[in-house]
Amino acid sequence: MKKDDLFDPLEDFEEEIVDDFGELDDEFFDEMEACGSNRRREPIRPIHMEKWTIVDALNAINNCLPNSRFGEELAVRCAEAFTFLNDVLGFNAVQCSVIAMLVENGKPMSTRQMGVRVGLSRLSMMTHFDEIEALCQQRWLTHRGSMEPDGTCDGYGLARGVVSAIRKNIPFVPENMKCESTQELVERLGVHIGIRCVDKSIPFCDERAWIEHLIQENSGFPICKCALGLGDEDSMALLMLVVADYCNFGGSSEEGIGPFEVMKVYPRETTHNYPRIVNSMQTGTHQLFVEHLIEHKCENGMANPNSYVATAYLKDVVLADFKPHNHAEETHTPKMNGRKSCKDIVPKTLFYNEAEGKQVERLKQLLSQEQLPQVQDRLKSKGMRTGVCILMHGAPGTGKTATAMELARQTGRDIIQVEVTDFKDKYVGESENKLKAIFDKYRACCKECDTTPILLLNEGDAILSKRTTNIEKSVDQMSNALQNILLQEMEDLEGIMIVTTNMTENLDSAFERRFIFKIRFEKPSLAVKARIWQTMIDGLNEDDSEQLAQMFDVSGGEIENIARKTMMEHVLTGKNPDLEMVKSFAKEEKLMVVIRPVVGFGI
Repeated sequence: MKKDDLFDPLEDFEEEIVDDFGELDDEFFDEMEACGSNRRREPIRPIHMEKWTIVDALNAINNCLPNSRFGEELAVRCAEAFTFLNDVLGFNAVQCSVIAMLVENGKPMSTRQMGVRVGLSRLSMMTHFDEIEALCQQRWLTHRGSMEPDGTCDGYGLARGVVSAIRKNIPFVPENMKCESTQELVERLGVHIGIRCVDKSIPFCDERAWIEHLIQENSGFPICKCALGLGDEDSMALLMLVVADYCNFGGSSEEGIGPFEVMKVYPRETTHNYPRIVNSMQTGTHQLFVEHLIEHKCENGMANPNSYVATAYLKDVVLADFKPHNHAEETHTPKMNGRKSCKDIVPKTLFYNEAEGKQVERLKQLLSQEQLPQVQDRLKSKGMRTGVCILMHGAPGTGKTATAMELARQTGRDIIQVEVTDFKDKYVGESENKLKAIFDKYRACCKECDTTPILLLNEGDAILSKRTTNIEKSVDQMSNALQNILLQEMEDLEGIMIVTTNMTENLDSAFERRFIFKIRFEKPSLAVKARIWQTMIDGLNEDDSEQLAQMFDVSGGEIENIARKTMMEHVLTGKNPDLEMVKSFAKEEKLMVVIRPVVGFGI
């Protein structure tokens, strides 16, 4: 391969002055030497390796990129790396450089940010638009928003799977998105969205890019034509979420997307006109309503302004070739995190204040596989209830959920986790049946298992409050019904249930009686905080840890956040955490801006 081919059409590699970049040729140095200057240009030495890998080549390029201006020095020093990547991946030098920058940065970059990295203006970087867009066409890159001081700008990010392929030293092969029929397309969409988009930990921008590629690759199908005809990427993504919902829940009481899904498409922090979007969804003036593609879900004879379903036109006309599975007679439980094996729980070192530590240790002994059956047999012989209901309460970040997980791991018990607020908020009117279904499923698991699993109801604040005596609204009636069901299930429980909550001030006395263990998690004492600091962050000595414990009123969970940030900083910059860095992150941890959410669309 010729050097000219690498950066073409960026520049020729003749040894001559390049006015655009201010590079000087040998004549300049000859003149300086004639004037008595000893300054000579050092010879450029190429980086050589006996055996290249993709990571090695990208790393070499990345190290040479700062202020390189895509110039001759970069081309010569990284000639072997560029040639290797061209042979393996088929990309030219500019494309390889862009990939190297994005892998190193770990997040999307705008063309301006790329230009800053290499020492070029935004306009100079835009001359390579076609080369970067070619990476998007080959689905190595996706269009992403990039955060800049003046707001979010258009940028580029790596597609899902690129980094994994690079790490394995193999070329990235994009998923084949071509479908044979509308039936296959919608079912594929339903499976993909059902698995990924309900997971709050997965950034929706990845799934959004996947959806756009699916539509573009199957543009001949009616639903894809309809989506592309909207002319708006946000509306297109929202439409396909509704289609996936119809595929997964059509005809059942669970059909319909809500504020959580809408906020995936229109994130509050990056949507400048967010209130207008919310208003258009709630009032039915959004483009998808105008096109008769979605409508408000009818619940108990009334339209719910915060729940959206596919219209008959979308189902019967646009999706005429799709035959949905009949979900009408299926019994769906609320979205649960599912059963997690004790073997899959990652061990975690936890620190407790003296009082709560003693209670947790006693509870661990009780839940051991040797002790619990004996205790339950003794209770049963006396005509007493055998179920073990445990309340863990205290401030956020004090280790309630982590303790429940550790108890499950240490006692060899699987755990079934349910977020109570999820099903209560979304499934108004159906919540009672769904709460019963949770306990039915738990009882079935207990019968199937040799070792009784733990049922974890996480963040149960909303369901443990005092029951309403003067019922004026249907919501109050539903809340009372849920509480009565939970009280009865706790009374009949034969297994193990742990409920976590941040608030107990409004706890109904009937619940208090049914919890045999009530463990209050206080914020860690100074001594405990110092141990957490020293354990979580490498390099802190005892004096540093004690100083941090005295300076900052933080919980164990907040200290873990700070520790994670120091690790991220080390990966990004190579800096080992010192005391000043930790203090800086600790100060940032307590700086929180509270924004009052729009009704129905809170975070």
